[in-house]
Amino acid sequence: MMLKMLSHPAALVDASGAVIFANRWLDVDPGAALLEPANGRSAKGLQRGLDGESRWRVRPLCEHGNVLLATSVRDGIGDHLMRKFFSTGDSLFGVYDQAGRIIESNAAWESVLGYTQDELLGLDTWTLLPHDDVVTRAAVEKELREKGRSDPSWKMRHADGSYRTLQWSLHFDPSVGRCFAIGRDLDADHRRVDELHRRAYTDPLTGLANRARMLADLEQLLAHDRYPAVLFCDLDQFKIVNDSLGHAVGDDLLAALGVRLDRAFAADGCLMSRFGGDEFVVLVPDATLLTAEAKAGELLALMNEPFAIDGRSIHVTMSVGVAMSGAGYRTSAEQLLGQADQASYRAKERGRNQFVTFDRELQNTVDRRFQVEQSLRQALKDDQFEVLYQPVVKLDGDSESIVGVEALARWRQTDGSMMAPGGFIDVAIDAGLMSAIGSVVLNDALSAASALQLDRRGCFLSINTSAPELRRTGYVDELIEAVEAHGLAPSTVVVEITESTALAIEETPERLACLRAAGIRIALDDFGTGYSSLAHLRELPIDIVKIDRSFVSEVTTDPVAQAMTRSLIELCSVLDREVILEGIESQSQCAKIRRLGGRIAQGYLFHRPMPVSELRGVLEQRAAAAPFVR
Repeated sequence: MMLKMLSHPAALVDASGAVIFANRWLDVDPGAALLEPANGRSAKGLQRGLDGESRWRVRPLCEHGNVLLATSVRDGIGDHLMRKFFSTGDSLFGVYDQAGRIIESNAAWESVLGYTQDELLGLDTWTLLPHDDVVTRAAVEKELREKGRSDPSWKMRHADGSYRTLQWSLHFDPSVGRCFAIGRDLDADHRRVDELHRRAYTDPLTGLANRARMLADLEQLLAHDRYPAVLFCDLDQFKIVNDSLGHAVGDDLLAALGVRLDRAFAADGCLMSRFGGDEFVVLVPDATLLTAEAKAGELLALMNEPFAIDGRSIHVTMSVGVAMSGAGYRTSAEQLLGQADQASYRAKERGRNQFVTFDRELQNTVDRRFQVEQSLRQALKDDQFEVLYQPVVKLDGDSESIVGVEALARWRQTDGSMMAPGGFIDVAIDAGLMSAIGSVVLNDALSAASALQLDRRGCFLSINTSAPELRRTGYVDELIEAVEAHGLAPSTVVVEITESTALAIEETPERLACLRAAGIRIALDDFGTGYSSLAHLRELPIDIVKIDRSFVSEVTTDPVAQAMTRSLIELCSVLDREVILEGIESQSQCAKIRRLGGRIAQGYLFHRPMPVSELRGVLEQRAAAAPFVR
């Protein structure tokens, strides 16, 4: 059998060099002399063929050395590889005599069954089978006699007394009276399959089920009408932990949370998983709304105790979304998870560290957002976005000269109505459409600025930029190239970003600095809302601060708003930052702003957003008295 497996000339020869058996690659009859007699008596080594030209590598096949294996030196590499494979492979290889005794084996026997090659030599391996497999032996021997091969699987006794299940492929060659066997450890195969399955369905960091396993579990529960509740857990401001303490500490925190979840809920039959990142999901089988919300409360309470990580005490909270399945309506695993995710998002909007249950109101919100997203995608295809322009004025004595215009995106819907960004911007960002919309607005605005010769009129063009746009690789270079392509001086363009956008992107300072280095100015929009901090006025590379309309609306009635507005104007002057007051709608507000030191303003009192054709007329009627000077 071994000779048949070789892909080059080989033969079994006796001590005199005569052929006992030759494989199909060697055209010689049994009994013919193959090796020179003098060399044939050697036990091993290189031998010269009887023809005086061929060379053979010879080694004894049994301990007495009266049967030799001769392989052609010309193809000796094949013999070497065959013996290498035979001796080091994971499979068990063995050669048996007609009595079933092992006359040759490889090292795999020891790793699988615990027997050394010396212990196996001469062993009747049938003795390693359980007694109840004696019938199997008779059937196998019968197959070998009649067909020359058999493929049994059976248990064999390990050296430690336990049993292993092996699959065998047996081949009997009557010409040499030998049985050649190849065995595979089925138990090891099962262990490998189990390990692969475990890895495929386990989160390596926490040891909990991963997203794939959680989805499978949820689908299984739904298929058997178990009516589970889904608790979607999203850690609050986890990014701060990673940014301040490092990702290694963040990973340790997630792993510790996994342990805490398992200890708290596994005994109740709940199924825990790490959904991804800092998101976890708890499945509560056969849940009522009461039990699901009770579990959500337990999850929040679980976060009250700080985590001890790397010598630090770290306190974090989570927002939990609850979604219910139940009799009377059908929902898929993906739908249920989406509902729980939406509910957790709403919990964050309401202030974090709380849970929200998905209900009909939330469903209506989800449906509306879905419809808006689909319409937005079609709007991009149909070129439904328009740009309106609202002038910015300089308060010169009793007059107001135009010193700039802000480009404002509008969505003209199929019914002819116009939607402002507040109605679609959040959906566009979540759907990944903001960069495409921003590109449309940018090109239209730069074209309008070039056609109106804003730079020659001493006017700037202000363009709003969202977080997805600023985060996108290549945005800065593309913006600079677009400004140059439209023949505008970089100083004509002002890029507006909100404070929340600036804080959401780690690379913000560097990217803004690149824009400023190219001559483009930066405005911090809506200052006074959200995360506003006076430190950002000093640290961020900005030129202009736009004070939010919420200050302006109360500046005539609220002394605190007046004092804060005056202080901001004075502080920006010290920091060499220009100030624009937004949302001025009345003469009284304008008068108060003037007395507080405001120089630049924007609002409906002066101009509403208008199309470029109307803007042209306004600019011609009210030419700028002076350029916009920082």
